[in-house]
Amino acid sequence: MSNLKKQMQKEKKQLKSMQAPNQLEDRLRTSINSQQIRYPERKNFLWKSVAAIIIFSILIGYNYQGLAYYGKKIMGFDNVDVISNTLQNLNEAGMGQTVNKSITLENGVTFTVNGVMVDDNQLIIYYTATSKTNNLDNPEVDFVPIKISGFLTNSTMSSGAGTLSDDESSIKGTYFFEPPNGLAKKLTLHFQQSPKTLTFDYDPNKAMGASLKQKIDKRMQLNNGDLHFQTITASPTGTVIKGTTNKETVERISFDQIELVADGVQIELLGSSYGSKWSGGYKFEIRFDALPTDVSNLEIGSDLAEEGIEIISD
Repeated sequence: MSNLKKQMQKEKKQLKSMQAPNQLEDRLRTSINSQQIRYPERKNFLWKSVAAIIIFSILIGYNYQGLAYYGKKIMGFDNVDVISNTLQNLNEAGMGQTVNKSITLENGVTFTVNGVMVDDNQLIIYYTATSKTNNLDNPEVDFVPIKISGFLTNSTMSSGAGTLSDDESSIKGTYFFEPPNGLAKKLTLHFQQSPKTLTFDYDPNKAMGASLKQKIDKRMQLNNGDLHFQTITASPTGTVIKGTTNKETVERISFDQIELVADGVQIELLGSSYGSKWSGGYKFEIRFDALPTDVSNLEIGSDLAEEGIEIISD
């Protein structure tokens, strides 16, 4: 039995002794009993792919430090089409932090940070952008943030998505950034086409911070390349696999051809990225949805490889 499997079983036993407050229980019961409201089809703005479906069981699967904290739900995002079920369930359970701070940019767009959700894999901003001139469908109206700065923090934006209202006067959605430093208590949002910035308070103690991490350090021989998988990090908002490779492999394959399989079920792929290293070669990152509860077998596979890489096994 792998060290990660033993750690997961130990932490699951610890979780069974935890008791959520009544406020969380009432909130979850209300969500279960309520009937989903159907809205007319709306325009979706996707800067990179972000969509996934996963059962709510992730909330009891791991003993994250942040699970001892029960915060407030970030309001107004229940029916935003581009937000995954995983994030909707975490928000319903109050795993985010409310912010509700706004700034009006030079183009007249008011950008509001409604709240944030943070774990070891990423920082997610829940945002609303509004315009009195109903011009948010115009590609020249740019309000996209590019990074977040703070104490020992310089987090770049990796992806984002939003749903445009029928009258094109508002967009609600999420942006994804690298996680901030654990000592940062104020974060500043920087925009792509504006010198203005938006600074807001942030409590690192309310982050879902202690993810399960596993060193992989194994190579996968592909039909047309070679990948060195180094680490996997599982957190409430997703699963990230990192590794290195060479220029030839990057030019020949698509990282979308890499699969993460848990107990025979393929985990939803959310995206991937790669870049050159100062020391030579390339580094890559593949992002999947959160893992389900009680994983007995976890494996990286690909149609391009004869053998997969085992991460967790009985």
